[in-house]
Amino acid sequence: MRTLRIASTLIAGFAAVAAFAVIASTPAEAWYCSARGTTGATGWGTSPSRAYAAQIALRECAARTPRNARCYLMSCR
Repeated sequence: MRTLRIASTLIAGFAAVAAFAVIASTPAEAWYCSARGTTGATGWGTSPSRAYAAQIALRECAARTPRNARCYLMSCR
C-alpha cells in the first residue's frame, strides 16, 4: 500500500513538472511582429525566429491589401 502511494505521488509530480515546462517555455521563446499597410490593413506573426516572424506579419498584411499598396513592419518584440 505504501509503495503504491509513493509511486502515484512520483507520477503526479513528474506530470506536474512536465506540464509546467511546456507551458512556461513556449511563449517566452517567440518573437511577435506586427505590420501595417498604407490602406490600414494589418498583419502579425509569431515564431522563434525574428526573421520568420517578420515574414509572416508582412505576408498576412499583404494578403489584406490591394495590389499597389505596401506593407511596412511596425515592430518586433
